[in-house]
Amino acid sequence: MTNYAYENRNLKNIDGLTDPAKLSAVEAERVAGRLIELRLGGGPQPTFDTRHLKALHHHLFQDVYEWAGRTRDERVQLSDGTVATMPTMQKIDGEQFAIGPAISSGLHRFADDLRGQNFLRGLDRETFADQAAVYFNRLNSIHPFREGNGRTQREFMIALAKNAGHELSFDVVSAERMAQASIAGHERGDVDAFKRMFREISDPERVQTLDKAQKFLTSQGFDWQDRYMATTEPSRRYDGVLVGVGGSDFMMHDKQSILVGKTKDLPRPLPEQGQHVVFETPEKTRANAWKGRGRDDDCGHGLG
Repeated sequence: MTNYAYENRNLKNIDGLTDPAKLSAVEAERVAGRLIELRLGGGPQPTFDTRHLKALHHHLFQDVYEWAGRTRDERVQLSDGTVATMPTMQKIDGEQFAIGPAISSGLHRFADDLRGQNFLRGLDRETFADQAAVYFNRLNSIHPFREGNGRTQREFMIALAKNAGHELSFDVVSAERMAQASIAGHERGDVDAFKRMFREISDPERVQTLDKAQKFLTSQGFDWQDRYMATTEPSRRYDGVLVGVGGSDFMMHDKQSILVGKTKDLPRPLPEQGQHVVFETPEKTRANAWKGRGRDDDCGHGLG
């Protein structure tokens, strides 16, 4: 018994809530408030080590769980008299995350390596993004907490980026995209999806373009969180259905994903909404570097 949950498998919490939906709602509301504090400059001092990571987790979840800020290899005395610990952990049908003592040692190596690279300071944006993606994957594979790993990791990386002179916006990353990248990184050791993600979320113009498209989808009642959603990349062939064009941007979809790109990359004559399109984006040059600005027109009328 790990003693982290009640008999119905709902996580033990400060309010004693045993209904999963009620706990989820309470957690979301309270963590959101603590996130605002972090974004306003509150919260723990960023030292980018184990202490910092645990302090972030505690700050975010202190209003929900007694064990906030404690890693799952620790033995945590709870108010109901039980001792919670979970040295082994894995997703259903997935590879195990770090086990027992490997959690602490893995976090210390993570921090030492980060310090040895000067916390990724002095790097251009794309180099920073690629390095940050590797560290994000390492942290994800350790998965040090019983719950709240993703939110804690994201806040850690946002602070790391700010310290290095960059900005990360995870808000435009769909749940499905994060899940796919996490599986590729942890299960197969393939960090390419994370690298692509970090290059995008560190690029303000790509972030702006994704945000615009996602707001449109939300306004149409479409839940984009359960679809892989990204911007197009240079020198790649795309094959799908055009959702629509809005100013300098377009949106398309295929069976696996929703993509947002530059209208000038589409074939001519410009295809109609709902039409099948096949095209290749040009090579990346300074002249055609991503520019996502355009009129705030609608990108289409549904995904068909």
